Amino acid sequence: MDTNGILYLSNNDVKKVLDLGRAIEITEQALRDHSEGRVIWSTPEDLAIKPEQGWQSWVTGCALSTESVAGFRIRSIKAAGGSRDTSRPPRGPRRILILSDSDGGEIRAIMDEDWCHAVRTAAAATVAMRVLARKGAATMAMLGAGDTARAAVPVMARAFPLKEIRVTSRTPESRQNYATEIGKEYGLNIRSVDSTEDALRGADLVVSATTTSTPFVKNSWLGEGVTVYSIGKNQEMESDFYRKADKFVVDSWVHCKNKSDMQRMLKENFLSEKDLYAELPELLSGKKPARQSDRERIFIRAIGLVNQDIAMANYIYRQALETGVGTRLPY
Repeated sequence: MDTNGILYLSNNDVKKVLDLGRAIEITEQALRDHSEGRVIWSTPEDLAIKPEQGWQSWVTGCALSTESVAGFRIRSIKAAGGSRDTSRPPRGPRRILILSDSDGGEIRAIMDEDWCHAVRTAAAATVAMRVLARKGAATMAMLGAGDTARAAVPVMARAFPLKEIRVTSRTPESRQNYATEIGKEYGLNIRSVDSTEDALRGADLVVSATTTSTPFVKNSWLGEGVTVYSIGKNQEMESDFYRKADKFVVDSWVHCKNKSDMQRMLKENFLSEKDLYAELPELLSGKKPARQSDRERIFIRAIGLVNQDIAMANYIYRQALETGVGTRLPY
């Protein structure tokens, strides 16, 4: 096995070696590692170039104490949100992961992050839902039809016997294409619906992954027993739901409170740490009870942690070495 030089993995290479079920296990362990202090975070946490218009550039990284690996996420996002530019065909990746060997310091791999990050985000939602969803959960509402949504439903289907999935999005074309394509590829019953309220009616599980700049989900639309996982960069749920949900959970308080909606609510004293029920790792370890009633409405606000991305990338790199996938850049 040749390990000299740098291994470059395209998005298609990543798809060849990334197993969706294994992704759930990796993400859950990464949450535990974060909670138990087995991650060395970059300082500062983010390095960002943030013009008010156009494209912003962000760098985030960490090292894993459990593995001899460190890494960085380098990504470009629009100031207005999103990582796509429909005005022209893409000329290269806008998000990459760089892995280095902590023992020798060598750069070992560079990979396109699009599918990897979408799967990691979906796996994190699945880990949270497995511990917090009510028993027999089988109806899912998918809010959004972008890259993350395309991974979220197939990954969730690994953990739940989904009988019905309702998808809604900004445009009829995107949600109809999503329902047809993802339903056919993974053999799932996905139905395109025209409104958020229709998608949410009677749903057990809700994953919201949008680029909205204004909240669009009303507290009154979220019924008894629902579990909601909000991934969006900006606020997606009506503010009342943050306080009126029976349990408000985050993946990491230290990191999640830096999201724009959380920052604003904390600054305005609308929300405080006292409103937080638990961090997700506390529920995974049993330090606090998870769902205690089928009637509880549970809200998980997530930021996503870079150690999950680096752990996933390390797994992808190892799998690529074993299977001969990727392009070797010589040294």
